[in-house]
Amino acid sequence: MLYRAQKTDPDDLEWATRSEYWQAHKPTIRGRPKKFKYREPLILCGHGANIRVDHNTLLVRDGFTHYPQKGEQFRFFPGDANSPDRIIILDGSGAITFDAINWMSDQQIEFVRLDWRGHITNIGGNSGYSGNSKLIEAQKAIKGTKREIEIARNLISGKIVASIETLKTVIPKSEKREFAIGRLNQKFRDIRNSKTPLTISKLLGIEGACAAAYFAAWHNLPINWSGFKRKPVPDNWFQIAARTMTWRAGFRNARHPVNAMLNYGYGILANQVRTQVIAAGMDPTIGIIHGNSKNQIPLVYDLMEPLRPAIDRAVLGFALSHTFTPGDFTINKWGGCRLNPQMAKVVAARTSEICGDGVVERFALTI
Repeated sequence: MLYRAQKTDPDDLEWATRSEYWQAHKPTIRGRPKKFKYREPLILCGHGANIRVDHNTLLVRDGFTHYPQKGEQFRFFPGDANSPDRIIILDGSGAITFDAINWMSDQQIEFVRLDWRGHITNIGGNSGYSGNSKLIEAQKAIKGTKREIEIARNLISGKIVASIETLKTVIPKSEKREFAIGRLNQKFRDIRNSKTPLTISKLLGIEGACAAAYFAAWHNLPINWSGFKRKPVPDNWFQIAARTMTWRAGFRNARHPVNAMLNYGYGILANQVRTQVIAAGMDPTIGIIHGNSKNQIPLVYDLMEPLRPAIDRAVLGFALSHTFTPGDFTINKWGGCRLNPQMAKVVAARTSEICGDGVVERFALTI
């Protein structure tokens, strides 16, 4: 069946082969016990995905990513305890009906679409916002106070602790790793035991120094490849590169596979935290660490900070434990790295269980 693709273009064969590989190796994330507090997400990708209502059920068809591919279809009945909490579409195309949006809203299912950069482009279904006036007033009241500094200190301290755990868990022992762990431990002590008044600016400076040491410990870790003699890949893809982006045609592009995977993980986490912030009745536009100039939901990105290292841990563990081929990625005309959509589903499934309910709840109790 794959011979037809080979006759057309060897790159198409490579793409189809890797799509089949990742489709067969995707983790099973559905089927948790019904007593579990959180429902599972349903992750879709490819072209021609379709979500509609059929006989008062939600009928979902996954998209097409390669030839040959067996179509997947899902049907959910009203009140089904095993229905997803979110339907996430990764860089796909297709259609969703107004009836389906209403059905998902009734069943508390959120619809989320991420583009190839991992940016959230659409949210619907269960994302209505009804703020708690007391909580919102409390958010406003802490601006410029010692309590705001204390919350910021706790968020950054939590991020440092989680970053140390990621370094110890996934990064092989090396001089750079030990230096980073020592640096982060020292900065954690500086934050917790500071004898001079802290400010948001000082805390951000400490966080930046920690991030520099943390990401430096990743640099040049080898990534396993095969098949690159048939189709070349950039030289810097053979190691984990710096966590940087480039700007082309007005877009912020990840130019390395690991950074592209991280963008998907961060995008899914942002949706998780945003949903919980809104569900708690808080205003996501009132931030603490992040400003409002370019960020419309700064509180979400504030509360994500202690959780980012958990995304890093999941993505790094995945990247360092697999052998990739050129069919797992493409480079678009802006130089951006795009994931094979079937592999993106695997990455999304690994990161979708990292949620911020504890962080959001503690914040709501603190303000």
